[in-house]
Amino acid sequence: MALLEIEELRVGYGFPVLMGISFEVEEGETAVLFGLNGAGKTTTVSTIAGMLKPDGGAIRFDGSDIAGRPPTQLVRDGVALVPEGRRVFPALSVSNNLRLGSWTRRREQAEVDQRRQLVFDYFPRLAERADQAAGTLSGGEQQMLAIGRALMSKPRLLLIDEASLGLSPALAKTVFQVVKRINDDGVTVIIVEQNVGVLPYADRALIMEKGTLVFSGVGDEIRNANLRETYLGGGSE
Repeated sequence: MALLEIEELRVGYGFPVLMGISFEVEEGETAVLFGLNGAGKTTTVSTIAGMLKPDGGAIRFDGSDIAGRPPTQLVRDGVALVPEGRRVFPALSVSNNLRLGSWTRRREQAEVDQRRQLVFDYFPRLAERADQAAGTLSGGEQQMLAIGRALMSKPRLLLIDEASLGLSPALAKTVFQVVKRINDDGVTVIIVEQNVGVLPYADRALIMEKGTLVFSGVGDEIRNANLRETYLGGGSE
């Protein structure tokens, strides 16, 4: 059974944005959600994370319909969102940003300490800057911190909105490689992207246009030139 099942999901802001999209993500996969600005990608992951309420359709996580549940409940259930633009707390230290990510597990101190060490293992730069204000970090370091903060809640499903936005190609590749490690460690991942450089790390690709899903594929289906040229404008970066 799929870990995440989206069925005929409809969402709007007074006008339709998602027009009945359906897809599945198996447990242990990394799925990449592509599309141009305005395609509905952020709306999709925001709705899965409980930030928006759907107008119709179903969102099933591990067999339970979670559509409309509040975000705090979904974090406890194992769904964590890394929002577009990182949204770290700039005046707080790296350590305190991570601590806020563990709020739903704050009474499990041993678990919190273990998660913090795991984040530092994924992102050694954060360990070096543990006492530094988040607002003084580089853009890439803030992206690392945003991912690390989400990991502190011990998610089963990690949603990352625009992981490589504003990053150099080299740093974007580093972030993708760490996300692959996170996935290899048992976390199912959905990444919203416009950078096709993420394709080598993906098990499943989903492509959106104007609130509809125009392609869903796995394995070799997502690694051919025709897919890139038809839907993603060619190129490899």
